[in-house]
Amino acid sequence: MDEKYLIFTVRNKQYALPSKVISEVAALEKVFNLPLVPEYVKGIINRYSIPYALIDIGFLLLNDTSNAGKVIVLKEEVDKLALLIDDVTDIADLPPEKLMKTEQEKNEISSSVNAFFEWKGQPVLCLDTGELINRIKQDFGQSGI
Repeated sequence: MDEKYLIFTVRNKQYALPSKVISEVAALEKVFNLPLVPEYVKGIINRYSIPYALIDIGFLLLNDTSNAGKVIVLKEEVDKLALLIDDVTDIADLPPEKLMKTEQEKNEISSSVNAFFEWKGQPVLCLDTGELINRIKQDFGQSGI
């Protein structure tokens, strides 16, 4: 059975998330700053009276600050996170056999990427939301928050 993936860009690289973890894609609005958080946490955004931590995914993965203007809001059941992205590229319907699993080496990008696929001749990296959330929680724990 095919699964839908939202393909988006961050710093000229294509990434994807399974649509089942996404609540919405929205324009970036007001960001409320937070003190004493990791540098990739840009603050809190308000979505329908629910606060979401805004994560600069470009900084988290590539150590490169983004001036992006869109966010992917994860479903509340996943975690209260919103990911700062440059733009949405496409939606892909993929059969499981098209997804190529990656080796889980322990460097910054590969631990957050669990698979990849080719879409319209370009590589797309699939983000592992569980790993991203674990990394963020670990960073918060190390900062004493």
